[in-house]
Amino acid sequence: MIEFEFTDEQILLRKAVREFMEEELRPLSAEIDREGKFPESVIRKMAIAGYLGAPVPEKYGGAGLGKIGYCILMEEIGRVDASVGTILGAHSSLGSSALLYYGTEEQKERYLVPAAKGEKIISFNLSEPGAGSDASSIQTTAVRDGDGYTISGSKMWATNGKEASTYIVFAKTAPASEHGEGITAFVVERGMKGLSLGREEEKMGIRGSSTMQVFYDGVHVPEDSVIGGEGKGFQVAMTSLDVGRISLSACSLGASERAIELAVDYSKKRVQFGRPISEQQAIQFKIAEMGMRTQLLRYITYMTAWKAEKLGTDPSKWKKEERRQLTREAAMAKCFGSETASFCVDESLQIHGGVGFVKSSEIERMYRDARISEIYEGTNEIQRMIVGRDIIRRGWV
Repeated sequence: MIEFEFTDEQILLRKAVREFMEEELRPLSAEIDREGKFPESVIRKMAIAGYLGAPVPEKYGGAGLGKIGYCILMEEIGRVDASVGTILGAHSSLGSSALLYYGTEEQKERYLVPAAKGEKIISFNLSEPGAGSDASSIQTTAVRDGDGYTISGSKMWATNGKEASTYIVFAKTAPASEHGEGITAFVVERGMKGLSLGREEEKMGIRGSSTMQVFYDGVHVPEDSVIGGEGKGFQVAMTSLDVGRISLSACSLGASERAIELAVDYSKKRVQFGRPISEQQAIQFKIAEMGMRTQLLRYITYMTAWKAEKLGTDPSKWKKEERRQLTREAAMAKCFGSETASFCVDESLQIHGGVGFVKSSEIERMYRDARISEIYEGTNEIQRMIVGRDIIRRGWV
């Protein structure tokens, strides 16, 4: 028998998060987008509420909400503002996960605890000008130098790059193979000599989230900056991305739900040919399709989160087949989730007609925000490659 229900605590969590986002974030969302500024005041309040460490165990300063609780948080954020979802996803899903899953106890105390408390923001630095989907082709190097390593290279698309105190950076310590051997993950602190920021990208959407170039010009880091062991960086990156893809699916779920809410509300008010357009079969079919896809997305998101929760946070204890199944299902969730959000937002805008196309409408902002979800954290083409290859290799399991 398959049975799943949210616990009483999770139901109360959703209620509290929704109230917070509606009261503290929604009134500022249009301004955040218009000004293209990091929402510092909201992030500070989220830190006080414990949201920046939602999935991190309490022993490391987090809220200990687990994967399901974290997805509830990301779903509710996704209903309101994708910029904040991106900020939190890069900080928690990618940055904190690298430390939680692979960091030493000393690294966790030094970097994860303040990150979970919201005292420090993390930026995840993997992509480069010539290495996006093909992460194994990164050119940044880390050469052994005395008591540590010297990192040289550049990164781009670094979310939270401007605000971060801690950077998780990936560099080659040996020639990297197709499967990523030779790549090592490091934790680097802001202010280290040789670390500098380049331009901030002017983006179509998620404008409240900073996206930067980050330069490593001979940055010397001690040996204890290595995360997960030398040559294990690709594993660190892929595990973090698996976790991130589940939370991105949750954020997409929230956006899909909000798109339906806006479409239904507008269709009931908009009168054409003497009656609300909600009574037109064409509109009902659109809303029905949005609803069916969103319901399916809810199932895949929380089922995948539940499975990830069962695995725990120590990859050394995972069975190979469990790891492959998590990667497959996280890719499915991210791909289906992002495309469901894009579909629902697009259909909602169509229902709004010309009203939805103007800058003052919420659905117009959502339309611009949603597009990136099919690109970052692995393009949807890459997700399909992951899923297809795994099914061919292992069969349908």
